[in-house]
Amino acid sequence: MKDSTNWDGLWEAGKTAWDAGKPSPALVDLFDNPDTCSLIPKHGQALVPGCGSGYDVVFLANENRHVTGMDISPTCVDLLHKNHPDATAHNYQFICADFFKFDVPNEGYDLAYDYTFLCALPPAFRPAWASRYAQIIKKDGVLITLMYPIDTHEGGPPFAVNELLYKDLLSSNFDLLFIKDAQGHPSRIGKEKIAIWKRK
Repeated sequence: MKDSTNWDGLWEAGKTAWDAGKPSPALVDLFDNPDTCSLIPKHGQALVPGCGSGYDVVFLANENRHVTGMDISPTCVDLLHKNHPDATAHNYQFICADFFKFDVPNEGYDLAYDYTFLCALPPAFRPAWASRYAQIIKKDGVLITLMYPIDTHEGGPPFAVNELLYKDLLSSNFDLLFIKDAQGHPSRIGKEKIAIWKRK
């Protein structure tokens, strides 16, 4: 399978309408809430595929959690390296790689965050998306999914998603620990849910 979307061309042209300019409010809210924060690993290795401008990568990184932001666009990753010259000192990095083919650390990931990534992939990629997360997240590790856009429009990207789709894709390898309507960017209110999944 091949994704025909020219992501690098969009970055070169500056056509990044998905860039909201800050970390996902729903992700920040998860960490601000003691009940949901307690479900998320406090240390180890984390991955953010399709990381775009990297706001969520920077937010997730701390002295105990090393975060890798990944994007398939060389132009995107070049910009990230220019904009974050001190990334290593703050325990994060950016790499240009294919989510389905990159070399996974031997120990796997403790945490992954998926937002505007599944919806960017053609629907034929969805089973492989779920299988890849099951492969790269270690037992008892966590996948956070910010489901967007929850609607029924045709075509994409972004391709429409819904809660049942995520459950169908993930439930064989992950337990759903938490889900709620997301506190999203104003233009996305009512179109997002955030969920926490634990690897079986």
